[in-house]
Amino acid sequence: MKIHARSGLLALAALAGCATVQPARMALPAALSDTETVPVSGVGGNRRGTFRAGPYTGTFARSDTRLALFDPLYERRGGRTTISVEGLAGEGPQTADCSVRERTVTLGIISFRPGPMALGCDLGGGTQPGPDLLELQEAAEGLGGMMMRHERRGRIVMNGRTLQIRSVHRLAGSPIESGTPIGYLFEQDGQPVGAVEVNGAPEIRMSRTADSDTRRAVLIGALVLGVFWDPAESPLGREAG
Repeated sequence: MKIHARSGLLALAALAGCATVQPARMALPAALSDTETVPVSGVGGNRRGTFRAGPYTGTFARSDTRLALFDPLYERRGGRTTISVEGLAGEGPQTADCSVRERTVTLGIISFRPGPMALGCDLGGGTQPGPDLLELQEAAEGLGGMMMRHERRGRIVMNGRTLQIRSVHRLAGSPIESGTPIGYLFEQDGQPVGAVEVNGAPEIRMSRTADSDTRRAVLIGALVLGVFWDPAESPLGREAG
């Protein structure tokens, strides 16, 4: 088959253009314009494995539960995620043991959710006594619910620090908002102290002026949110494990 030179050049140009397309980025508040960026590598689509987040290393395992009620009716009931991070100050690794709950029922091509998503984590390895936890809840009402947006709110409590968490849906440089979270923002007393981008490989942002305990809470919270399988995005055909 003969390929015309013009057609070949156009095809090459199209491929080159595709190669330069960058993933959408989350919009960040001005208070986080000067932050330390910590890229996370090694997670991908794997069920378990190791990862690196800047100078820190760790392991993760995650699962997604599907129950076949009868063909073609399926129900997803959530899953579990565990992570362990080495290299932080203190004795032993920092750990997170998380469960996510969301009832999603699928009948053929129709899918509906009898209940909103909820994520809960027990955190271990902190440097101060006290119950350390992370919790995130999806809003079923309000503007987010009316717009069918998976809007989440929550908090992380760690080493005496409490940070509020909220999902980010606005894209950088655009008025467009995504239905599922493109990232999460961490706030302390109403001031942004960190963020994590979850579109593609997770990328963590931490305020340079925050103290070490606050930065530690941002890091662990961001890793949990960057690693766990979000029911709003994970395919129903994934097996439990």
